[in-house]
Amino acid sequence: MKNKENLDTARPPLLLSHGPGCFDGTTCAVAVSRYYGTRSLIPHFTHPSQLDSIIQKLSTTTTNPHDLWILDMAWKDNKTDLLLHQLIEQGWRVFWIDHHRNAIEKPKSEIENINLTGYTISPEYAASYLLFDFLNTLPQISPSAGKWLSSFEKTVKLADEHDRWLHDGKEGHAMQLALAIEQLARHGSGLEGYHELLDISEDATLTPKLLSAYKNAKKELEESLLMAQNSKAEYILDNLNLTILYAKCNKYSSQVGNTLKASLDNGIIVLFSESDGRYSLRKSNSCKVNLANIATLLGGGGHPSAAGFQLSTQEYNPSDFLPKIEAAIKTLHTSHKLNHVAQV
Repeated sequence: MKNKENLDTARPPLLLSHGPGCFDGTTCAVAVSRYYGTRSLIPHFTHPSQLDSIIQKLSTTTTNPHDLWILDMAWKDNKTDLLLHQLIEQGWRVFWIDHHRNAIEKPKSEIENINLTGYTISPEYAASYLLFDFLNTLPQISPSAGKWLSSFEKTVKLADEHDRWLHDGKEGHAMQLALAIEQLARHGSGLEGYHELLDISEDATLTPKLLSAYKNAKKELEESLLMAQNSKAEYILDNLNLTILYAKCNKYSSQVGNTLKASLDNGIIVLFSESDGRYSLRKSNSCKVNLANIATLLGGGGHPSAAGFQLSTQEYNPSDFLPKIEAAIKTLHTSHKLNHVAQV
């Protein structure tokens, strides 16, 4: 953790956070808004793959210095390091909070050279929990803002529980909120989940809109799971005794993947989401493969047990994506080879 100076309201904050369907990233955005004590802050939710271009555009279209918060994601291009350093030299204050592999593995010397105003990079908790702790090391903007942030702790802990999958896929408070946030992102403006969490109670009771979204999400999850069950097939790595179960789904890949992994002893789940053309990786509890390493080799990223990537073509084509996954695994396990396909 690093923090160099106190904050005030002289520079309007800008928020870049993972979302809007990510419970953790949305919670991050709300935590910063509550810290500043404002409801007028409009976050820019995006996918990490777009972060470099967004920072580039931001730097050329924003004239006056701001407080810039980069939350629950990391940039990939080293040129962005220089760009952020230049913004700081111009009077910006830049903060970075993340817990993903590519952030954790970024050399500390490179981070220090940016001269960030404050940052926390750690795999210990979800980004929202890391951020909440970081914000509580800073002086309060005002007593009312401090109280507003403090009352958000229960929601932050639920976001951490879900993002680190501490509930192991069991439905509960954290899962309900996560499904509701993802549902609102799919069918709303992209900011509805954020606004609902701005006003959520101290005990994190679902608002009427969140409750309605959760119920709708449950129906869509059942449909997505049925699609996956009907399309699933297996790809076997005999020498590694590893099964790759691959399937199509439509939405809620985390929950679908958790259901599918129950049938695997030592296996990886590859889910193609028709809703956004992305691939999600999950694994069985006994599987030792680091999914973040595989996803990174395919241009994506994530965590050891949950990761994802996107290919240039957004079509479900096993003859295309399976060889790429095979090559990634062979890079990590050079003595093993995929050698046959078994239909489920």
